[in-house]
Amino acid sequence: MKADHYPALMAALRRRPALAAAVRLLNRLLPFAAYLLYPLGAVWLLVQRDPRLVRFILVPGVVFVLGTAVRRAFHAPRPYQLADYEPLVHRGKTDDSFPSRHVFSASVIAAAFWYVCPPLGLLLTVSALLLAPVRVLAGVHFPRDVLAGLVFGFGAGWLGCFVLLPNLP
Repeated sequence: MKADHYPALMAALRRRPALAAAVRLLNRLLPFAAYLLYPLGAVWLLVQRDPRLVRFILVPGVVFVLGTAVRRAFHAPRPYQLADYEPLVHRGKTDDSFPSRHVFSASVIAAAFWYVCPPLGLLLTVSALLLAPVRVLAGVHFPRDVLAGLVFGFGAGWLGCFVLLPNLP
């Protein structure tokens, strides 16, 4: 989707207030699920003295730092910077659109949960997959931003949790 398609998309969503409200609500709730469950999962692993805690914390931490560095390197503009429209979700922020931090964070957290609790990993994977189009519909990311976030977050998370770091629990 090109930047010049977003004004029409925003206008169409604003003509359907219930749909616009749903996009705004999902934009808040879907990341909240990952951001709430992640520290609870870490505390649970700590209380259980589960050695997988090291990987559960290390992998998302490294992916978050690397993803932030990639965003700064690309310094990609957001759709609303290239086309004149007001997004459904007010970011008050410019640039650093690629990859979507919300999506890569939710994705790597989902991968970490696949490592320690597959049912929660599945739930958070579905949440991350739903979050990606919501960020586009909200007008704050291009499809390439959220797709890159999914691939980077899941890919790096899966590699870190299941393939790399063989000496860690």
